[in-house]
Amino acid sequence: MQSSLLNVNSDFIQSLVYNERDQLLHWYLKIKRTLPWRAAYGTTPNAYHVLVSEFMLQQTTVQTVIPYFERFIKRFPTVEALAAAPLDEVYVLWQGLGYYSRAKNLHRACQQLCEMDYFPKDVPTLKTLAGVGDYTSAAVSAIAFDQPIMPIDGNVMRVMARLFMLNQPKGPKLHAETLHYIDLFVGQTNNTYVAQAIMELGALVCKPKKPLCNQCPLAEKCRAFNNNAVEQFPKVLPKPIKPKRVATTFIIENKHGRILIVKRPAKGLFSNMYIFPTTCFDFDPRLLMQLTHLKQLQKTIRHVFSHFDLELTVIFAKTTHNLEGEWVLPDDLGRYGMPTLMHKIWR
Repeated sequence: MQSSLLNVNSDFIQSLVYNERDQLLHWYLKIKRTLPWRAAYGTTPNAYHVLVSEFMLQQTTVQTVIPYFERFIKRFPTVEALAAAPLDEVYVLWQGLGYYSRAKNLHRACQQLCEMDYFPKDVPTLKTLAGVGDYTSAAVSAIAFDQPIMPIDGNVMRVMARLFMLNQPKGPKLHAETLHYIDLFVGQTNNTYVAQAIMELGALVCKPKKPLCNQCPLAEKCRAFNNNAVEQFPKVLPKPIKPKRVATTFIIENKHGRILIVKRPAKGLFSNMYIFPTTCFDFDPRLLMQLTHLKQLQKTIRHVFSHFDLELTVIFAKTTHNLEGEWVLPDDLGRYGMPTLMHKIWR
């Protein structure tokens, strides 16, 4: 056990190991949400479903993910089906979820699984898959294969911060501190349910604001609750101000009424996806010499990325030149893997 655990009374630790884990498990089995990727109690989880859901749930809410997951599994019901699909088709089904590198990595991970010819259950092997890091490997290992490990996401860190009154601020330091405590919940069996129970507790009860402590199965042992300090944890540092970028997007129409879209390179933002020509994305300024009838949209388009905010001016234009890219009928734009931002611009 790590030295930081010495700050917690040993009787508390023993009671948590032998009592609170079971209480948490019983609570979970009683209130757990029915989710399309979640196996019913007593049945074997589908590891592929767990993997897809964990990729989709990164930076995205459960309610948003549910319809995407259902459509995705209907089209790609197995690892092999997804691995064999063109990446463009994967992007089309991912449209609206954002963070498109997840789709690309998931696609590649399934190709790697096909090369392995088996689905690994141990964390080190799972981490060799594209886009699979500490959290996703632990989640798949615990949830799909009941391995003795607990995944740590934002919900789990919040529960641990309040349960043990951890003073580290949100971020890598709190994650490292949580690692010292989360092993208390690991057991010989039922890790698949306990792992989901802690996440569910954070999502439904131990919320960031106005937590429902009267419904919490761990409230009696929660140090923050017993010190009337629940909303003081986890500690939050001021958010840094994100930079703002300004660019111009061109909606270019040819004499046949088709719209120009170009494919992004294999690396970088929106990799391998189609976009309208935009000045902040490998834009060739010589293109401007080949456009006519330019008309600027009065309203700018604002879009939030994880590391910066973008403000776009949109210009409609015509051309008689055979510009490089794909010329697409407006009604067919939905068939191409385009990021949400491009659909926002088109609307």
